[in-house]
Amino acid sequence: MDINELNEKEMQLWHTWKGSFQSIFGRIIKEMSEHTGLSEGDYGVLDRLSLLGNGSLRQQELADSMDWDKSRLSHHLTRMEKRGLVARKPLDTDRGVQVLITPAGQSSLDDARPVVAKAIRKHFLDHLTDPDIESITALAERTKTKS
Repeated sequence: MDINELNEKEMQLWHTWKGSFQSIFGRIIKEMSEHTGLSEGDYGVLDRLSLLGNGSLRQQELADSMDWDKSRLSHHLTRMEKRGLVARKPLDTDRGVQVLITPAGQSSLDDARPVVAKAIRKHFLDHLTDPDIESITALAERTKTKS
């Protein structure tokens, strides 16, 4: 078999895996957005600022953590600034920019986290057994590295 082609079984597995993830993720984001008004991107920014930077990250570090390019993140941060969720300030030491979560942003994140947790449990975890969780974790660890 040619390694540049997938057989029917492999293609079916790929579509099942991808479709399952997209369906679960979509339901979680929909519930979060309906209950909090935050988008997937808003939550991603706020969550990373809180978890990775204790409320503050260099804009490039934030972009890297989200796997977004600088332009996409910059446009998104502009929209979030207008809503009072984040603030940006130039760094004195170089040309970098620091992104800070505002009190309103922290409050929005605090409101969103239990909604997201409940949705993850409802749409994903409640459907798994302990062996399922172990298998999925092992598979995710094995396949997450970038080539």
